[in-house]
Amino acid sequence: MTSLPLIGKMAVNGMEGSIMAQATHEKESDFSNLCQRILERCHQQRWYGPDIHLGKHGGHYFENGSLHSRELTHDPHTGFEFPKASEAQLQMTEEVMGFAHPPLLRALYLQVANGGFGPDTGLIGSLGGFCYWVRQDPRYKEMMMNDLVKEFGEAFCHKNYPFLFQTIDIDLEQFEQEHGDPRLIRLSEREWPTSFLHICDWQSEDAFYLHARSGRLYLVTVGYGEETLSGEKTFSRLHRQDGSFEDWWERWLDGTFQAQYYKA
Repeated sequence: MTSLPLIGKMAVNGMEGSIMAQATHEKESDFSNLCQRILERCHQQRWYGPDIHLGKHGGHYFENGSLHSRELTHDPHTGFEFPKASEAQLQMTEEVMGFAHPPLLRALYLQVANGGFGPDTGLIGSLGGFCYWVRQDPRYKEMMMNDLVKEFGEAFCHKNYPFLFQTIDIDLEQFEQEHGDPRLIRLSEREWPTSFLHICDWQSEDAFYLHARSGRLYLVTVGYGEETLSGEKTFSRLHRQDGSFEDWWERWLDGTFQAQYYKA
């Protein structure tokens, strides 16, 4: 029987699991052309890294169930730093997250490379892949919290990192439905959407995120103290981007890639 990612930390067995796994692989194959064109661009340009390469800077990497830091030494002219992800890597990652990667993201990891290429500082990978600049993300959050507790202690972390240690989960689809599907969402320091995957950074301070359940893409920027709908100070602004995650990559390929910002 075909293997299926662990969803909600429970394996799906029997005929139902086989059918779902087949559907997942069929969706992944739908993106083979896009993945091939990304590979061709990298080959033609002889550049297998991100648009912005920060040189020999220290960054995170995953090993043996935790995050470590090291200096970047890979030359992106020579090939991808991280090879294609294995099905086992993706299953392990999905078990940690508690939900499946969206089909296109899975296809990119399996058919191109496990992150480290694409817009700005590069696509964040699954476990074992590119995560030098990872921010708040369900794949790496627990590891980041463990590291902080080891260094500073639990009481200090709860007080100084409430966005990690006192998170208020937000169901983004429900929130948008209840508030008229806004293009701009303001969240307080502790509020954060579930199933929200860090895709890549953008211009140092901002970052793109993909909502795994809806497939919508958001640019997350810093808030400036204005009030959220609940009356608290805004810590994060979520700017919903036009089009799909596939469109986002198409715009990167054809040179029309840009971020969308909203003021109200």
